[in-house]
Amino acid sequence: MKAKYILMMVAGAVLASCMGNSYTEIDENGPIPYGNNNITESKVITIAKLKDMFATEIETDYRLGVSYRQVTDSLQIKGIVTSSDAQGNIYNEIAIEDNTGAIIVSVAQNGLYGALPVGTEILLDLKDLYVGNYGLQAEIGVPTMNQKGLSSIGRIKRATWEQHYKILSTGNKVVPTVFATGTNPTTWDIEKDGGKLGVIRNVSFRSNDTKGVDSTYANANGGAGNVSWTLNEQDAKKVIVYNSNYADFANAKIPTGKVDITGIFKRFNDQWEIIIRTLDDVQPTSVNPFAGVAGTGEGTAASPFDVTRAISMITTGKFSADKEYYISGTISQIESVSTQYGNANYFISDDGTTANQLKVFRGKYLNGNKFTAANQISEGKKVVIQGKLTLYNGTPQVAKDSKIISIN
Repeated sequence: MKAKYILMMVAGAVLASCMGNSYTEIDENGPIPYGNNNITESKVITIAKLKDMFATEIETDYRLGVSYRQVTDSLQIKGIVTSSDAQGNIYNEIAIEDNTGAIIVSVAQNGLYGALPVGTEILLDLKDLYVGNYGLQAEIGVPTMNQKGLSSIGRIKRATWEQHYKILSTGNKVVPTVFATGTNPTTWDIEKDGGKLGVIRNVSFRSNDTKGVDSTYANANGGAGNVSWTLNEQDAKKVIVYNSNYADFANAKIPTGKVDITGIFKRFNDQWEIIIRTLDDVQPTSVNPFAGVAGTGEGTAASPFDVTRAISMITTGKFSADKEYYISGTISQIESVSTQYGNANYFISDDGTTANQLKVFRGKYLNGNKFTAANQISEGKKVVIQGKLTLYNGTPQVAKDSKIISIN
């Protein structure tokens, strides 16, 4: 037996010496070692379009009918990963999002964050996968059967999953959309927006299940299960914070003050479940940047400034000269439209009158295209524009090269 072990050690040493220093080297210029690099873009649709195509299955309770359907066409979607299972609160799934919506992909694999960290853009080949729902949350997966013999959407096997996605890019910026602030109700649509990365601001925790829990996110000794917390500022029947007992932070103490909570906002029947990814998703509420600023809105695509707030941001000096803001208003006056230079000088106000106007200086047309005709804008039209704020000779205005996002 001793001679056998000596031979094994010698063989191992010879093998290691043959490998040399290249044994630990990685070819940084080689193909990405995850997913299927042979997938090419073909017939890419938006996530919103996919949901529309499978609306019946997504809206069907699995106990009452068939809640999934196979994708038989060569359809694809592209999206950016917004979830992370690094700390165990998200399990066997990823959330992906494009500019039209989000969807959950159910995968029978742990440690998905290793190959697909937040900010990774993927191309997903849907053919032969299934689209349906879990708790009426839109999901991509495969059929599975529970102990009662009822079928619903379930997890894609790891080997199958690896053949259905391709990594397009990494490190993309991921910014949560505001779900609600304080006691304000959300404007999100539970049928369309489930699965998105969001943030709810200026809220505080209220326990919804204290069995075996001493003010911690979950019950680390509770085995399989979860603990849900409600929020003092929101309807407990509509919004909860959902935490797994297996989360790495299960025994961490719940903060007692006002916080901003970022997470994946999933639908479960008629309730929003906020799934935080890591403890970093819960932060003390920052100082309100709009304190003392008149008007409404946050200057984002989801919550544009009204004209009153845009003007107030300028006059109080609380705007950033290098930042582009979204502003909504009604065209109240048109000074000029230049088809030669493709821009226009016009004014917007909250009510369409010439009182409390904000000048848009040399602004561009839809999506930054040049104006080609004077009648492309007219007084009374409601617009959302994107541009930088400025104070020019004491007059608040939107700096040149802004663009119209929508007009109606």
